[in-house]
Amino acid sequence: MLDEMPVLKPSKKSRVLTAHPTIIEALPLVDSHISFSPFVHYLKEKRSSVSETKEQLYNYIIKKFESEPGLLETVDDIGLIDEKADLMELLTTSLFPVVGSKLQNNFALASPYQFKVFYYCDDFRKLFFDNNEQYLLMPDGIPTEELKAIQCAAIYDHVLEKFYGMHLNEDRHLIYPISDQLTGMMRYYRIRYDRRFIDLELKGELPPIQDCGVCMNTFRILDLERQLARMPLNLFEAKGFGVWVAEDVTTTESLEIIKRILLRETCGIETMSELKTAVKALIGLNDVEIGIMPFVMINNQVVLDDHSGQHSIVARQWLDGSAESCASFQEYVGFLKQNSQPMPVSNVDEHMLEFVPFLRAAVEEGTKSYINYPIQNGDGLIGILELSSKTRNSLTHETVMHLEPAIPLISLAVLKCRDDFHSRIEKVIKEKFTALQQSVEWKFAEVAWDHLRSNGKPGITKKVVFDNVYPLYGAIDIRNSSMERSNAIRKDLKEHLELIADVLIQLQAITQLPLLEGLEFKNESIRHSIEENMAAEDEIKTNEFLTLEVEPLFTHLQKTNADAKKIIDDYFKLLNQNNCKIYKHRREYEESVSMINNAVLSYLEEEEESIQKSYPHYFEKYRTDGVEYNIYIGQAIAPLNPFDIFYLKNIRLWQLKTMAGAAKITQQLLPFLKLPLQTTQLILIHSQPIAISFRRDERKFDVEGSYNIRYEIIKKRLDKVHVRDTRERLTQPGKIAIVYSNQKDVSEYEEYIKFLQKKNILKPVAEMLELEELQGVKGLKAIRVEINLDAG
Repeated sequence: MLDEMPVLKPSKKSRVLTAHPTIIEALPLVDSHISFSPFVHYLKEKRSSVSETKEQLYNYIIKKFESEPGLLETVDDIGLIDEKADLMELLTTSLFPVVGSKLQNNFALASPYQFKVFYYCDDFRKLFFDNNEQYLLMPDGIPTEELKAIQCAAIYDHVLEKFYGMHLNEDRHLIYPISDQLTGMMRYYRIRYDRRFIDLELKGELPPIQDCGVCMNTFRILDLERQLARMPLNLFEAKGFGVWVAEDVTTTESLEIIKRILLRETCGIETMSELKTAVKALIGLNDVEIGIMPFVMINNQVVLDDHSGQHSIVARQWLDGSAESCASFQEYVGFLKQNSQPMPVSNVDEHMLEFVPFLRAAVEEGTKSYINYPIQNGDGLIGILELSSKTRNSLTHETVMHLEPAIPLISLAVLKCRDDFHSRIEKVIKEKFTALQQSVEWKFAEVAWDHLRSNGKPGITKKVVFDNVYPLYGAIDIRNSSMERSNAIRKDLKEHLELIADVLIQLQAITQLPLLEGLEFKNESIRHSIEENMAAEDEIKTNEFLTLEVEPLFTHLQKTNADAKKIIDDYFKLLNQNNCKIYKHRREYEESVSMINNAVLSYLEEEEESIQKSYPHYFEKYRTDGVEYNIYIGQAIAPLNPFDIFYLKNIRLWQLKTMAGAAKITQQLLPFLKLPLQTTQLILIHSQPIAISFRRDERKFDVEGSYNIRYEIIKKRLDKVHVRDTRERLTQPGKIAIVYSNQKDVSEYEEYIKFLQKKNILKPVAEMLELEELQGVKGLKAIRVEINLDAG
């Protein structure tokens, strides 16, 4: 490691610079002293394992430092270091090679475990000192608590290694965002801390590690204040010096910024602006305009949406909506589909405009250099990334290479924008066109009329509330859907990895590239790890391997190696086929789930239409991994129709009967399903009436009042409930589970069960079960009956 670092050129005069006093005062006090004794000791240990020439050099350095005993003690006077500038230069020359990249020569020597530097190179001084060179800068906006955590993690890792023989599983770094003085672009530097020349001495008695704030399973500091209390830093004295190594991590940090942007729920104008800024930092160019536009579709036709088009460089010329503009836009989309590879035009001239006429408007605005990067996935063209510069030859193939790591992330951003477009379409449909259920439409009309009479004043609009209605809840769930989905993904990923293995073997036969062999080894390792089962992190790791390692390399070889081009073309062509084998199991799962859900929904809608005639009620259904529904019935739903309790009994019997009917339908589907999925049937009885109100933010009804919330809590926690004192799930294929908490409801449902048993819809035996205690819910019981799936 000594000969891996570049040369540190000494400053004209060394002096100590610390972080601002307000920062220092907020950090834990560390007994820290500059000394060069640990460095000398390190050389003495190292010299026995190096070449004879290096040994002679080390002996010479040791002799020189031992001739200055003041440097081997604690150095309290920085003037001593100034006096021995020749020794400091000798030290840095021994630490770092004589020849090194200027970008790597970015270092400083610091007091042990303190934000205090005493010897530094010019590059470090320019980047990390304030304008007056009075203070060592900290990253903008970093909380003091985070600085404290970074400092303590470094110290405690050293303590645990030396005195307990273990390492912390933490990798905390300072990330500095710094504006480049030449380009004005933001660059990011990470400070790596080298502690090899620091020695720790114990000044007191060590506490048992079990009593401290370190988790012995994860080896992380879970409670820093407890750690500081049980193992205070004044137990230790640090002597020596640390080496601060500043590394340019602009590329990786730009990608991390893009990832954080994508974690947001929406993808609006502000998000797009931040995304463009991150792309600028990634390519290291300031004099460039970024365009990102998703291609949104209506009825399988790409359309130009104002909201998306405003982020494009080229497409904004057609936002007037005229027939001519729409035609030009469609020609542009057709051009991109035919020319789907990234296209850098370093010098845009009149001759080039004959080939790409869509650039004419951009050229008139000053564009001299342009990159057109179509974004694609398995569905084809999903968007476009554009770069435009007013400087000729500033955008080249090299710029495209800088963009490559971000393309998978930009693809996700484009898809999020596309989803946002579809959400806006759905919102308009719901607001302008979707009719409310007839049973509750009258109530919305009343509230709307009240709103109009108040002239639309904010705060006047009433809530849509229905009091004293009886709820019925049912769920027809696909058994082990999460496991089946995961298994389908696992099988497809295995197929994909096997396909990649074949391609890598073919590529190694025609090109000598050691990276291919390494990729083949990693590919096989991942394939072996998901052979039997796959955790969520395995899926993420596999997808990152495919998108961040395999695809970029294949794309590069496709462009640069003529022999490899056909092999990789065939690979991508196979991936883009609609019936590609690597998506087979996922298709089979989705098609099977869709068949089940469609059949169940059609059946429920048909049956519900008939029961609606007996008494108006609100029926709300929604897809999950299966189908769930809520029914609300009561006088408040239909104030003009006298309500009687027998209407509630009637719909309860209907619910039980239709649950059995839905189970029979899904059973009959089994021979036609590509994946033999089974369903479970669940009913929740709630004997007391509740109040429901319409939530405008979610466009749905929800329970009203704290007492009624218990009903919703039970619904959410019943999914995987077990029979008490067993590991048996309550819901089972071919059976209906009826959950209740009030014993009075049992006799009513026993009558319904006997009636349906007599009609041969249910089998004779009914199980009376107690359920395990759920969080916040006690005393639930259930009746479980088996459905006669063979009955005609």
